[in-house]
Amino acid sequence: MAKTKWIISPGTLTIYPKRNLRIVGLIFFVLIAAFIFYLSRSVQGYSAGLTLGYYGCLLLIPLLLIFIAETKVIFDGNSRILYKKIAFLPIGSIPFDDIASVEPYEVLGSGFNYKLFRKSNRHGRGLLVSAGYSKATNTNLIAFQQEVLPKIDELVFAHAPVIPKQTIYDFRFFSEEGGTYLLRDNKIGSFIIGLIMIGATIAILFSPGFLANEGSIQKTLLTYFPAAIGLALLFAATSNIRFDQNQRKIIRSTFAGRFKKEYPFDDLIRFQVIRKTTNFIYSGTEVRAEIFLPAKNKMVTLNLKSFIGTKKIERFLDEANTILGRI
Repeated sequence: MAKTKWIISPGTLTIYPKRNLRIVGLIFFVLIAAFIFYLSRSVQGYSAGLTLGYYGCLLLIPLLLIFIAETKVIFDGNSRILYKKIAFLPIGSIPFDDIASVEPYEVLGSGFNYKLFRKSNRHGRGLLVSAGYSKATNTNLIAFQQEVLPKIDELVFAHAPVIPKQTIYDFRFFSEEGGTYLLRDNKIGSFIIGLIMIGATIAILFSPGFLANEGSIQKTLLTYFPAAIGLALLFAATSNIRFDQNQRKIIRSTFAGRFKKEYPFDDLIRFQVIRKTTNFIYSGTEVRAEIFLPAKNKMVTLNLKSFIGTKKIERFLDEANTILGRI
């Protein structure tokens, strides 16, 4: 199957990230054409207009895929504008000065592609600039990395002004007290729901006749499953994360401080921004800290904060990096 296609010239770069849909569309076209032929021979009695309309709608599906396969992203170095088109139809543009980066992006946990991200929405959906790859050894991917990415750097970033990050003093996501920054997180809802779930289990235990007609396995599950969910919610609701500048540690406390885990600032490798989907529908974005544990020689991830949108994530990262002394 075809992968990413591109055309490089001195002042422009044109990328076709969806050319693989051309083959998919052609296959569907042949299959649907064969299906239409079968229907025309075996099904009779409908008017010619209705039949042709139905066949036309069926053929429209593969034709639409073939049309989408001609999606192209054009980096115009002369105007310093990125243009996106589907075949000959323009569908959007982005000034080079609003482009933050071009990075690999995980695809459904089974591979990755490259996406372009804007400064105005650094952690949003991004703009697709490559096909999907399942292996880092793919020859088309290696060629893309060796030819296309350097050309993007040359056109977009080589002459872009360097704007240093500014130290932040007014924190929105942390509350500061004596050099310790507590990560703000509203967990009242989780706390209340957790208590309700535990209360449901207690109510069932004090009403033995409530599940008298259920089998032993079903009765056990229905009785104790709410309590298990409730305890998990209470665990989350009574947890907090602090960035302690005095000790230079990230401290996670659970159950009102009874259990603590501490991670030195120097062991924090990077922040991960994970975009989550449920049944292909966006369900939020998580920011996690990737931390190396030298004593155990392994990496752990610490969930810091969840966002429904993405435009505030960059501000959150700037605040965290300010506390860590990286800005």
